[in-house]
Amino acid sequence: MKRLLISILITAGIIFFLFTQISLKDLYALLKSIDPLWAILGSAGYFLAILFRAFRFQRLIHSKDIPLSELFRLSILYHLSLMVLPSKLGELSYPYLLNKFSGMTITEGMASLIASRVYDFFIVLMIFLFASIGFQDFFQIDLFFIILLSAFLIGLTFLFFFYMSDLLRLFTNLMEKMSQWVGAKESKPIQWVQRKIHEIAEDFYAIKARRTYLSVTVTSLISWILVFWMFYAFVRGFGIEISFFKVVFGSTIAILANALPISGIGNWGTLEAGWAAGFLMVGLAKEKAIATGFGVHIVIFLISTVMSLISWVTLNLERQEQ
Repeated sequence: MKRLLISILITAGIIFFLFTQISLKDLYALLKSIDPLWAILGSAGYFLAILFRAFRFQRLIHSKDIPLSELFRLSILYHLSLMVLPSKLGELSYPYLLNKFSGMTITEGMASLIASRVYDFFIVLMIFLFASIGFQDFFQIDLFFIILLSAFLIGLTFLFFFYMSDLLRLFTNLMEKMSQWVGAKESKPIQWVQRKIHEIAEDFYAIKARRTYLSVTVTSLISWILVFWMFYAFVRGFGIEISFFKVVFGSTIAILANALPISGIGNWGTLEAGWAAGFLMVGLAKEKAIATGFGVHIVIFLISTVMSLISWVTLNLERQEQ
């Protein structure tokens, strides 16, 4: 309860601050003015982005074949959870949904989720670093430094991915030694945690053994291109004349801000704050930068809610028929 209250306060605080810069009337006018054609194109981008992410999950799951249509609907529910659950708990909805509807173990769901997030980090990092080359004057950063930083972070990502199993096993060994040191060797909760982490390590090793690096990388890249297209379509739909390249850079700042470990309600507030910062950098007026952040987020939320409702109903109907 305390964590939920903190999440509400953090989200409310950020949103309140942003609304000191714009009015609800401005936001309503923006939403009302959206061009239907661009809205449809943006919605199509969202639909296809989730579809490719579902295909990525299909390539990462190793123990059984799950139909793409089922994974697609689970992915939709997962992405809605990311927008509504507090304290990053939305991430845990994916392994839970896989277990509930597909009979997958929680640990394999966690392993595939972690793997997908590593790919996401790699792709977004590369996109941001390449996009930032066009904004060297703003950052006043030498091109060589950008290349060096990208090489370091990419190398770190690869090490993290390929040695994840070993790192998790090392963590369980450290937990065991610490529990022995404090005299808690027989503690059932600690033993349960150690066992689950060990199972995740085994699942992660099985994911690597499939060697689906290329297909997962390609699907991850395509899904992110579609996400940026969705952002671009919605921004254009709001009547903002802006290049695709600037939308990529500005929205990447929002995505990175959203990844910060801030315990808000879903990604409300943090996404808008990062969006405003990113689009201020590319030259948008402050009011438009903030308003479009809220506008895009609200439209995505509405689309995700409708698609999630359809997905939840159809998944439960199929479950009852089995």
